[in-house]
Amino acid sequence: MQLRLRTGAAALAATAALVGAAGATAPAAVAAPATAGKAAASSCTYGSIGWYCGHYYATPQRSVTLSYGSSGAAVRELQDLIGSTTAYYAYHNQPLTVDGQFGPQTRSAVRWFQGHYMGKGAVDGIVGPKTWRELRG
Repeated sequence: MQLRLRTGAAALAATAALVGAAGATAPAAVAAPATAGKAAASSCTYGSIGWYCGHYYATPQRSVTLSYGSSGAAVRELQDLIGSTTAYYAYHNQPLTVDGQFGPQTRSAVRWFQGHYMGKGAVDGIVGPKTWRELRG
């Protein structure tokens, strides 16, 4: 069975709204654990291009291809998307650092994402149009 949890901040906001509407307070366990330190800011929202975290705005067809050694805003977007809109934290028990550097941790996260959400045949550690499409949801 393949888990396709892609709710991130949107689910937290919806849960908080529902709990607030019921007149109760949200339990401490609802807080997103990936918000500490240099971790993902959990500011991702879903819009016209899909999931967007505020670092790099491009449709999957127009996005740059990223691989080990890449850096910049597109890498921060990639890191934030994986850290904030997937089950990455639940599987690794640590946040994905959003630093704009496509190093070993990011490559490992991309490979995990590809295998988990796209299938084992898609695992190459390179973020091209197909991976961007799946990341954007």
